[in-house]
Amino acid sequence: MGGLSTNLRKFKLRYASVNLYFGSQVLGELEDELSQFKKVIIATGRRSARVSGALDEVATLLTKHGVEYEVFSGITPNPWASQADKLAQRAWSTGAEAIIAIGGGSVIDTAKVAAIIAVSGGEAREYLYGERKGRGHLPVYAINLTHGTGTEVDRYSVLTDDETREKRGMISIYPRASVDDPRYTLTLPRRHVIYTSLDAFYHAYEAATQKEASPFVMLLSSEVVKLVHLWLPKALTNPEDLEARYWLLYASMLAGIAIDLAGTNIVHTIEHVLSGINPQLAHGCGLGIVGPRSAYYIHKVSPEASALLLKHLDPSIRPVPEDAERAEAAIREFQRSVEFEEKLGDYGFARDDLPAIARRAAGPLGITAKEVRDILERSL
Repeated sequence: MGGLSTNLRKFKLRYASVNLYFGSQVLGELEDELSQFKKVIIATGRRSARVSGALDEVATLLTKHGVEYEVFSGITPNPWASQADKLAQRAWSTGAEAIIAIGGGSVIDTAKVAAIIAVSGGEAREYLYGERKGRGHLPVYAINLTHGTGTEVDRYSVLTDDETREKRGMISIYPRASVDDPRYTLTLPRRHVIYTSLDAFYHAYEAATQKEASPFVMLLSSEVVKLVHLWLPKALTNPEDLEARYWLLYASMLAGIAIDLAGTNIVHTIEHVLSGINPQLAHGCGLGIVGPRSAYYIHKVSPEASALLLKHLDPSIRPVPEDAERAEAAIREFQRSVEFEEKLGDYGFARDDLPAIARRAAGPLGITAKEVRDILERSL
């Protein structure tokens, strides 16, 4: 990192079709684009857009140029498909020319799907199950508020079907442009500092251990694990440490590119089932609960990639299947060191629930239902 750690430089990154603006006070880079619209809709959650200061800054920019806007604040964590439908309806009925998503993964994911529905019609469920394809979409501008999502640079969305409570991922769209400003992450509640950082960690770990992962994905992912390991404890020690937030946000962005290129595997698959059943389970929390034991099986299948990443936690881990227990222990100890020791039982899951969950989550990396059952039992 060299001198960059004391000079938190701003930069622009072009990835796929996204223009990403990174660094403090970079919202102004969107001014020329946003000022061309007559009316937009701003998608937010219940509090974070206001508390972070991002909503006020966006509103000020739009007002300066006479752009009309409406705020849609009905998006919750682990968002429902119906929320994308409602956002799309408001965008269409008000004649919005773009959606500005101010939030973390839930808000940005929902906005991406709503942007498709507003132009192409239908309902979110049809797109989630592949029954309908988009013919166009509104442009989405993502103002990211967490250092965990990655969705500001990737093409994916995750929503939960209201009827079946099945949480599903889908290819949606890339934002047209995104803002990663570490100032907006300073107001994250402490537990979400942990959860979102673990989300970035598991994005990297799962992407790198996919069978088709390229050396480039492994390079990105190794950097993510190194940065999260170094900077998460500092962000917890001093919540006002902008440098720590800068590098955690940078790690999250790299992890978003990694999963865009290679995808995720068993940890995310299990978590999607769990938080579909109980939406009160925060995504990053669910990953942290099932992640350590999952790493035992992931290391057996992809020991070289696993060891490459986990050497930042424990340099003694070898790229051999026999070190699977050491891989599990390294992650578990790191999570303990950053105050994470939550269990499935804290969210109402019991041993009787596990067989059905295991059947639904088995498959990625060839991990069987019996092995998923073991992961769940060790996570109670």
